[in-house]
Amino acid sequence: MGSPPTSMLFLHGYTSPGEPSHATLTQALSNAGVTADVYTPLAPAGDTRRDPFNPDGASSWFRYATDNSALVPQGVDYAELSDVYDVMYSPWVSHDASHASLWDQLTMLVDRDGAESVALVGESQGGVMAALLGMEWNRQHPENQLGWLGLVRTAPDPHTWQPRPANQQRTFTFDPQWDHVPPRYQTNFCVVLGADDPTYRTYTSIAALGPLLINNPVCNPEVAIHYDIDGNVVLRILPGVTHDSHEAEVFAALATSLTRGVRR
Repeated sequence: MGSPPTSMLFLHGYTSPGEPSHATLTQALSNAGVTADVYTPLAPAGDTRRDPFNPDGASSWFRYATDNSALVPQGVDYAELSDVYDVMYSPWVSHDASHASLWDQLTMLVDRDGAESVALVGESQGGVMAALLGMEWNRQHPENQLGWLGLVRTAPDPHTWQPRPANQQRTFTFDPQWDHVPPRYQTNFCVVLGADDPTYRTYTSIAALGPLLINNPVCNPEVAIHYDIDGNVVLRILPGVTHDSHEAEVFAALATSLTRGVRR
């Protein structure tokens, strides 16, 4: 197994910049014996982020193209892909601070530490964005894949597992009837879900991860989902945890998962 990450790019949830705090993240890592530089950019805010769910334009990585959360069974909401591409490849200003594009921020960490030492992590909507960004990185750099992708209380957008156009293009037509199975990645996936989370129900999150799990199996035996001791997905489902509760427990579980390293 490899060493724990030396840097982390963390993407916060929908309209919740600064949650969890930088101190909470670094303390969780320290308690698990991980010494890593943590970067916590704030998502764009203002008119470009106003929608029926966010009338004040608070920080969010993208607006939503659908509202399937109240369906029975619950459905995964689709991201507005024009927003996704803009924040992925273009700089922005949020809370009077300038931010390089997420792609450039990730590139900076990879150039400094090496891709195998970088953890890209997101919670809730930030997890959706992290999955889209991380898989795009791996597609464009198959020989230089990220060391870790951490997904916390979230469910990836279906576009995450689909091949997409080059970064200069901002449009993509998604055919839900066309399936694409991702390859086995070198990346180690750390997934932490709340068993009592009504925002991202566990069955919704696991279904959204389905294409990934075909060739990237779960490696921890307490979760009997395509279990393989040599798998590269750590999946933790925490009893009693909702979408907003047990912050310390959730990020302790994430930090511990990061110490498992990457099998190469």
